[in-house]
Amino acid sequence: MQEFSITIQPRFYETDALGHINNASIAAWFEVLRTSFLDSMGQTNPADAMGWILASVQIDFKAEIFYGSDVTAVITEAVVGNSSLTMTCRMSQRDVTTVTGRAVLVRMDSDTKKPMRIPDGLRAEIEAL
Repeated sequence: MQEFSITIQPRFYETDALGHINNASIAAWFEVLRTSFLDSMGQTNPADAMGWILASVQIDFKAEIFYGSDVTAVITEAVVGNSSLTMTCRMSQRDVTTVTGRAVLVRMDSDTKKPMRIPDGLRAEIEAL
């Protein structure tokens, strides 16, 4: 897969009492990465964005992240299921891997509140990566 990446600029208010970026901010950054990835697939319509729910998230902290230096967040793998999309990510700062993670999103029908098949066009676009 061709990697998808964004740059995150840590903000001072995201630091904690120990001087590194708070774990809750990392979870939020992972969400920004996932939504940016979906936006790049043409999922910019609010109705499309609302069709995804977060079913599972795993974040492994490998090293501290500090204020003052950009963070690179990368989707390293995206696997399409019938109604699910599993994304694997890596974050790094100054060429040091700081976070790895995995999230599973499920495409939901807003009327029935049940999983629905990922549209063929989106499926093909993700699989082409």
